[in-house]
Amino acid sequence: MATPPLFGAEERSKESASSWRVELFAKRRSQLSSEMAARITRLTVREGRRFDKGALLVAFDCALEQAQLQRARAVLEAAEAKAQVHDRLSRLQATSKLEEKVAQAEVAQARAEMAIIQVKIDHCQIHAPFAGRVVNVTAQEHQYVKAGDPLLEILDETNLEVVFLLPSRQLPQLAMGDRFDIAIDETHRTYPAQVLAFGAMIDSVSQSIKVFGAIDGHFAELLPGMSGTARLPTRENSPPHSPP
Repeated sequence: MATPPLFGAEERSKESASSWRVELFAKRRSQLSSEMAARITRLTVREGRRFDKGALLVAFDCALEQAQLQRARAVLEAAEAKAQVHDRLSRLQATSKLEEKVAQAEVAQARAEMAIIQVKIDHCQIHAPFAGRVVNVTAQEHQYVKAGDPLLEILDETNLEVVFLLPSRQLPQLAMGDRFDIAIDETHRTYPAQVLAFGAMIDSVSQSIKVFGAIDGHFAELLPGMSGTARLPTRENSPPHSPP
């Protein structure tokens, strides 16, 4: 990837540019919370650390749930054995239809109980839904947490979104797919970007609309929260547009 130009390194011929303040946001950002009441046994990441998609982030003490699963499995095996006996007896007409149906219902109930416990066990570990970095850690190993307690905040710093407010009177001059430049304050460099979408409505107070864009390419130095100036080129011979 070529190094982005410094501010003012390029000039546009026969164009003038409108400039608007922009901010970079992570498209994927998530607050991970506990889905169960349990003690944390492992917390594998710290603030600022990177992780891969699917990596184990948090593990809970689920000894009780594992024991419940073993018991549910034993109950299911017993119910299935009983149902098989009633099935053979039914073929010999040595049992009633009611007893056979009760045995089948016991199997279904045992399977449902086992499925419920398995769902609890699935919550015993939290894996990364995407590759990214840790923004904040709000829990510690050996801490007991309740269901819904926040644990980690994570984001994908490689997938950034550009957001800025555009005066509504200039909306006719910009379309989805249009390209523009962003001068980022923190890096003192200019980056290419593209318009992806517009907000659903115009703010009646500020008479502005949100514009969403994306950086063209990946630049490791860019981080969510950085800000700068979007330079939107406007042709000098463009006809004037009336305010909406």
